[in-house]
Amino acid sequence: MRTGPVPTLLAALALSSLAGCRKAAQNGGSEDLVSKVLFTATGAYDAQANLKQRIPGLRRTAWTTRPPLPVQKIVLQYDSDARPLAWFLNLSGAQFTARALAGEGAAQVNTPQGQGWRPAKGTRLEDVLILPTGQDRMNILTRAYVTQHQPALLGAFGRR
Repeated sequence: MRTGPVPTLLAALALSSLAGCRKAAQNGGSEDLVSKVLFTATGAYDAQANLKQRIPGLRRTAWTTRPPLPVQKIVLQYDSDARPLAWFLNLSGAQFTARALAGEGAAQVNTPQGQGWRPAKGTRLEDVLILPTGQDRMNILTRAYVTQHQPALLGAFGRR
């Protein structure tokens, strides 16, 4: 399948920014949480996933044993044509909070699904929405995923 120049360019830019994350993590000796979230979403840990399946319009990958993040379970849904840009992570049994993942300078936002967090501009997660869904549970969604699959949440990506 042939893709146009814009999606290819966006994917290349996203991947090149992730390469910088890996280099920074390697220089520091261990990957930080944000890097692990991004690497999980973009496929770096797919080989250790317990489930890989196609669902209408999307793909789903899940980790229940040896998840790459400090959680009990990860379910990832993504658009296979734009994986670095359009993904959704559902985390269960997280050993960190949505606020901690959002980082310093994050903005609290209201959504139809409750309060969430938008990481600060200029951070590696600046284009995601982090929604706590219960104790030790959260959803992490990119703007592109929300645009395509959950447009009711688009308001969270407005002005900060």
